[in-house]
Amino acid sequence: MVHVRLSRLLGRRRWVLVPLAAVGVAVAATWVAQALVTSRVFAAVVPGAGRAPAPLDDLAPLLVALAALLVARPLLVLTRQLLAQRLMTRTKQDLRAAVTGGFLRRSAADPGTGRTGRDHAVVVDGIENLDPYLSGYLPQLLVTGVVVAGVGTAMVVVDPVVGLTAVAATAVLPLLPRAWDRVLAARGADHWDAYQHLHAEFVDSMQGMTTLVTLNAERSRARELAAASARLLERTLHQLRVSLIESGLSTFALAAVPVVTLGVVVARRASLDTVAVFALVLLSVELVRPLRDLAAQWHAGYLGTYSGAQVAAVLEADRVRAAAGRDAVTAVPAADDDARGGPTTAPGAPAPVVLRGVTARYPGTESDALADVDVVLHAGLTAVVGATGSGKSTLAGVLAGLLVPSAGQVLLHGVPAGPDTLLERVSLVPQDPVLFAGTVAADVALGLPSGVTAAGGPAGPRAEGTRRDVPDVPAALALVGIGTQDPTLGPATPVGERGALVSGGQRQRVAVARALVQGREVLVLDEATSALDAASEAALVDAVVTADPTRPVVAVTHRVDVALRAAHVVVVDAGRVVEQGPPDALLARDGAFAALAGVVAV
Repeated sequence: MVHVRLSRLLGRRRWVLVPLAAVGVAVAATWVAQALVTSRVFAAVVPGAGRAPAPLDDLAPLLVALAALLVARPLLVLTRQLLAQRLMTRTKQDLRAAVTGGFLRRSAADPGTGRTGRDHAVVVDGIENLDPYLSGYLPQLLVTGVVVAGVGTAMVVVDPVVGLTAVAATAVLPLLPRAWDRVLAARGADHWDAYQHLHAEFVDSMQGMTTLVTLNAERSRARELAAASARLLERTLHQLRVSLIESGLSTFALAAVPVVTLGVVVARRASLDTVAVFALVLLSVELVRPLRDLAAQWHAGYLGTYSGAQVAAVLEADRVRAAAGRDAVTAVPAADDDARGGPTTAPGAPAPVVLRGVTARYPGTESDALADVDVVLHAGLTAVVGATGSGKSTLAGVLAGLLVPSAGQVLLHGVPAGPDTLLERVSLVPQDPVLFAGTVAADVALGLPSGVTAAGGPAGPRAEGTRRDVPDVPAALALVGIGTQDPTLGPATPVGERGALVSGGQRQRVAVARALVQGREVLVLDEATSALDAASEAALVDAVVTADPTRPVVAVTHRVDVALRAAHVVVVDAGRVVEQGPPDALLARDGAFAALAGVVAV
């Protein structure tokens, strides 16, 4: 069972399989050379009838050659291991980044898909399982083909009868254990599924531990985890039993090839000289050695065929989403902003952000979450308001590149931008941000490029070309009120896992600061200040807008008082923009925005 298609996961590094295989062939060549040299040594020490043993001086070159081979082989093996490690270290880093991004965009496009534990298993253990498969099994396939062909040809040259018999036995006998591959594959798939299931159940339990305790459901949950653990154990043992049977059959079949060869050599000993006898017997061992190594590499890496298929599926789905995004970028022709109902733009100066005819739908749903949305975002604060479920957060997801429109386009400074571009140039702060265990300053520094620390410093590569002053960590903390408006929170304050040690409002302050230090061109706050009181929220939003007047700041909010402070308001209802304009003008119309403001005022 050969899954060569998984070699595509190596991407541009697939060429490294060739030098890996070449080093593997060199290692095999040392074994073959050792067999040939050893056969000459044996022939010299055990001469035929009527011949005296060779003098010791004649054996000296052969012994030196054997010593050189014994020294060269471990050096070649070390070279192969270092090359494989270098290949897979970089490959696993790239795959984990790509798969994590794929899961992120999948979750944005279809929030109900997947489970955290299963996804975590793919990103961590699933990609780790690919290491022995990609760096061991696939190169060994090439090594096996080259060595079997080379050694088989050499044996045929020494004696056609013995050589052809050995090659035929090598081609037939190792095929017998392959009858178990289908069973082994089924057991391996069951084992990986059980592992992912236990992982998902455990992660769900840890995330919801407080809920389980308050509902007195921790004991029933423990029984469910025990059942999932027992299922994994059972499937692991089943897999091991099948694997042991397959290994036994493979070992027997591979050991049978030298035995068959020896039998033919004995039958033809009268027509073979001493060197040929020893060479044929020892070469028959080298004929099956690469097959034995191939079986060992298969058992070490075959789990990668199951997790690798999931990795490939995630990357392919992400590629399809990206292609849809590229198609959407060119789906709507350029038009005058004024005709779309947004604020006017100075001649020759395109608006920083424009949404034209954007339509978006979540997978598995029958209706559009956004339909033909036209919005123009200028520098300063734009508030997006509307009832729950109206499409405000969907609009934020489109702006951030997390949700690919099915039609329409997003333009940055007049240039169509796909999801990858938006992910690089737009910062999104969600309502319930995730913090990582550590201090406040360290968590904010997660938004900084590599090499920039929590102590501050330049914003780094992501800020280049934005033509704005980007705050370092201390400045960003002060800007969002950490240590000032909220004196209980400081740079060295521990936040705990998932921000468990700080309040919801404090988590939001940290998340906004984390977005500011990235220095991106657009900032989207999706209910990102909802846990703060009205006065604190107003102070934070005003500080963010004032700190960089050239940047568009989009505040998705239920609070009309935030909208009243904005330069521009967008009212969304049932996935459509029903009103937009300055808040005073919208209030004067006595339309949708005035109705929302009236409800809040009551």
